[in-house]
Amino acid sequence: MNTAMPLVRISIVLGLGVFAISGCSPALPFMLAQTPTVSALPTSAATLTPAATSTPATTSSVALSATGTPTTPSPVTSPTATRRPATPRPRATATSTSAAPPGIYVSAIKIDPTPVVSNQPPTFTVTFLNTTSQTQRYRWFVKIYQPDQPQSFGETAREDSDIVLKTSQLKSSSGWKTTAVLQCMPMIARVFWADQNNQVTEFLKPDGSSPATGFNICPPS
Repeated sequence: MNTAMPLVRISIVLGLGVFAISGCSPALPFMLAQTPTVSALPTSAATLTPAATSTPATTSSVALSATGTPTTPSPVTSPTATRRPATPRPRATATSTSAAPPGIYVSAIKIDPTPVVSNQPPTFTVTFLNTTSQTQRYRWFVKIYQPDQPQSFGETAREDSDIVLKTSQLKSSSGWKTTAVLQCMPMIARVFWADQNNQVTEFLKPDGSSPATGFNICPPS
């Protein structure tokens, strides 16, 4: 059997294949060159217009009700404490015996005449208040002072007197006098008592204040 024939056929087939490829190859670049390119579609003027910038809404300080009507906010008030008026306390009077502890007090001093005449002894009438349970005996007298002076300007004679319960009045055996020249002299009368050791103490009012009373000594008119 002759093997040359198959070889010849293979050579012919290969040659035809190469020819076919070489013959078709010139058309490939042409086809690639003719392939249309897809270009971007032109953007319409409407799409180029910038979007409108939204203006932020201004927050109003006036609140709106459910119906759209502006409502004014109610002011906030702080609660205040309610104070009750203080109840005034009763004051002790000079003649009140229930408000004063048991003791001997002087509620008033009266000077006669008013004004006192120069070189003439005045009369001092003292109103005593006894809030103890019995009559008390005291040695009492009146001291006379000039205003703003700690030392007395003189004093009356000392009296040993019984001071009865409640209110009573006693007059001093004065004997004290002084001279006023050209103009009147202001003086102050205060009532004291002395114990057996000659310790001197001033009588006070029931409220603890001094019953000191001012008066004038004047030249004769």
